[in-house]
Amino acid sequence: MFKSYINVFLGMTLLFSIAAAQNITNSAGKNFSEESRQTSVSGDHAVLKGFFSHGAAVYQFQLPASADRIRAKLNFRNLNKKRLKIYVYNYGTAFDGLSIRNIKLDPHWRLWEAANGNGLWESHSPKHLYTTSNDGRIDYLGPKNMFKILLFADGGVPFINDGRFIIEQIDLEYSTSESLIPDITTSKDVWIEGNFILVRGIGRSKTRIDAPGYEALPKLTALRLAKVDAYKKLAVALKKISLSGGSAAIPGSQVRSTRYVSDSEVEIILEVPLASLHEGK
Repeated sequence: MFKSYINVFLGMTLLFSIAAAQNITNSAGKNFSEESRQTSVSGDHAVLKGFFSHGAAVYQFQLPASADRIRAKLNFRNLNKKRLKIYVYNYGTAFDGLSIRNIKLDPHWRLWEAANGNGLWESHSPKHLYTTSNDGRIDYLGPKNMFKILLFADGGVPFINDGRFIIEQIDLEYSTSESLIPDITTSKDVWIEGNFILVRGIGRSKTRIDAPGYEALPKLTALRLAKVDAYKKLAVALKKISLSGGSAAIPGSQVRSTRYVSDSEVEIILEVPLASLHEGK
């Protein structure tokens, strides 16, 4: 039942300033999936009805594994002047809080926004969804890279106060991690893996204090020096400073792994999300 239409759309720098070209996946309203309920086809559109309980129109989009963040648009008609709620399916471990969770849906469905009015909805809270997080809490693509969006109509007395909508079309814009790759100088200590820049830092401590209570000092000193080394390598790779050193603003990062080579030598791997390099641009 579901079909996807994928086009390449150029010149979208006003919508996504992070890349020169963006991909857009379009789905006509009638292309809802079998997971839907209280939804029927009317020409090229879908009719979504809340009835006594609720209605749900589910749309699936096959995206590349490199899809990094997503923005959506929806053309619809609001027949009963009710709110149309938009949910996205999270294959990860994060659920909505109990105060906003929809108990009529699988808890993996997370609320994106609620659309009031009539005509055109464009995502803005947040404007873009990041598809994954490195801690496994967020995964909007799943094992088959299938992004799922659900349009929810509240129930009520049919034809009087239930939600009723004509779904005309959904447009999905997404960037890919390839388009997010900045102009960096890679090396054996700086490389790109998935949606992250990884940086290796090495720290060696010359501190030796043979006194009770100071046994951990060499390791702590080596760890601090390893972070300084990684930050310098990252700044050089991003062409913010020269090899001789200098000062520069470094994007947010976190430690992916720590390896203690000895009591006085530490190796760390820092990770920096590629998307964070473009925030604010």
